[in-house]
Amino acid sequence: MLKSFRVSNFRGLVNVEFRPVGSNLLIGPNNVGKTSLCAAMRFVSQSASLALEQVAQNVVGETWNIANAYVKDNTLQFDMSATLDDGGQPLDFDYTLQVRVDKSTAGLGVTLRAASEQLRVTGGPFSQTQLLDCKQGQAQLLHEEQFLKGTPYYAKTLSPDDATMLSRLYDLQSNRRANLFKRYLQSWLYFSLNPHAMRSPAAAEKPGIWPDGSNLTKSMFWLHNERPRVEKRIIDALRSIEPKIDLFTFAAPDPKSVYLFLEDQEGNRFGTLSISDGTLRFLVFAYLIFGLADGRAGNQFSPLVMIEEPEDGLYVGQLRPLFEKIDPSGASGQFIFTSHSPYIIDLWERNLAGIHVFKPGKPSSVLVRPDPARIQQLLEHMPLGELHYREMLS
Repeated sequence: MLKSFRVSNFRGLVNVEFRPVGSNLLIGPNNVGKTSLCAAMRFVSQSASLALEQVAQNVVGETWNIANAYVKDNTLQFDMSATLDDGGQPLDFDYTLQVRVDKSTAGLGVTLRAASEQLRVTGGPFSQTQLLDCKQGQAQLLHEEQFLKGTPYYAKTLSPDDATMLSRLYDLQSNRRANLFKRYLQSWLYFSLNPHAMRSPAAAEKPGIWPDGSNLTKSMFWLHNERPRVEKRIIDALRSIEPKIDLFTFAAPDPKSVYLFLEDQEGNRFGTLSISDGTLRFLVFAYLIFGLADGRAGNQFSPLVMIEEPEDGLYVGQLRPLFEKIDPSGASGQFIFTSHSPYIIDLWERNLAGIHVFKPGKPSSVLVRPDPARIQQLLEHMPLGELHYREMLS
C-alpha cells in the first residue's frame, strides 16, 4: 500500500506530497496539477520497466518541458514510501529517484539521465537496510540471502544512465525484496477512457485493460472463463443501468479479435456499438473494483489505480453504490480519481480523509488535505460539492 509520494520539479509541481488512503479524490481548478500528479506517479511506475526517455514520451508525450519552467534546477526528484506483504511479513519500503534533465545544445530536445537512486527496507530483520544505492554511474546491490545469514555483502556494478537500476534487476533470490518492490511499481494502473477504444474488438495477447479502455473485450472474456463469480458481481452491478441484462456472451472469430455482447433473458444480444459510453465506462469501473479486489488473494500487494474524470458520459447516481464497494482502508486496493463534478465530490462526504485539494500557485501548485472535522461541520450547511465550488474546502 502506498503511504506517501512526493514529487519536486516535475511539470507544475514543486515539493508536493501526496498521502493517499483507500479511496482518493483529487480536485481543484484546471491546470493546477491533478493530472500532473498522476503523470508523476506513472513516471515512477513505468521507470521500473522502461528507459527514462520512453517513459517521458508515454506519460507526457514529450521530454523538453518535463521540468518546472520556473525552477532553475535540472533535477527531477521523486520520493515514496509503501508497505508491502512479504509472505505474511509487512515490509516498509522507501524509494528515492533523481533524474537529471540535460538540455540539448540545439532545438527543444533534452536527455533524461538517472542521477541517483536508493531503495531501503524496514521490517523483520531489516532496519532501514539499503537494498539498492546508485550514484554517479555506480551501483551497490545488497545480496539479501547473505545479509540474512549475518554476512552482509553488496555487489558492485555500473548503473545505467538512461534507465533506473530497478528496471535492470534480474529476478533472483538474492534480490527478492527489491524485486517485490519493482513488481509493485509495475502493477500501478492508469485510465483516461476513450469510448472508441472501449468498443474495439482488437485483443492483446494478455488480459488487462489499457489506459484508454482498449482490450476491454479480451479482459471480460478472460474474466468470463477464469473468474465467473466476479463476472456475476459485475452483471449484478450493471443491472442498475441495463436492468434486462442476463449474461455476457462472446464471439472470437480469430485470435486477435474478441466481440462482447450483452444478452437478455430472451436471448437478444447487444454489441458494444449498441451500448452507451456511460455503460461501457461503468463496466470498466466494475471490472477494476471487483476484479482487482478479488485478485488480491493471489498478490503480495494491493493494486493502485488512477482514473481520470470517471463521471464523463455517466449518471453519477449510478456510481455511488459502485464506489461504496471500495474499501476505505486500502487493504483491497487504492483508487485515485480526478474530477471537476460537484456530484462526484458529494460521493466523498462519507470519506473526507480521501479529499485532496489542489490550489494554484507559483512556482508550484499546493496540495491541501482539508481537516475532516472542520468539513463535517460545514456539511451541516451545504453539500461537499458546493463547498468546493465556493472554495471553502481549503
